[in-house]
Amino acid sequence: MGKEMITPPDRRKSVRNPSLDNALIRFGDLSLCCVVRDITEDGAALKADDPRSSLPDQFTLIVPPNKTFSCSVVWREDGWLGVAFTAE
Repeated sequence: MGKEMITPPDRRKSVRNPSLDNALIRFGDLSLCCVVRDITEDGAALKADDPRSSLPDQFTLIVPPNKTFSCSVVWREDGWLGVAFTAE
C-alpha cells in the first residue's frame, strides 16, 4: 500500500482555504522553500522542504506573486508548521 499523508489537527478559528501554493520562508539572509497547504485570514499550515531545518519562531512568508505575511509559529509536527499571521 502507498504511504498515507498525515494531516495535522484542525485548530483554525476561521474558514480554511485549501492550497498547494509554493512559497518561501524568509528569516535573516536565508530562505527555505515550503508549500502552503491551508490558509485562512489568521494563519496557515506549511510543509517545509527540509523539516530538519531549525526554523525560528518568527519569520516572513512570501507567497508569489505578491503576498507577504509576518508569521509566528504556533505549532510544529513532523515537518509541518502552523503559523499565525502577525502585524509587522
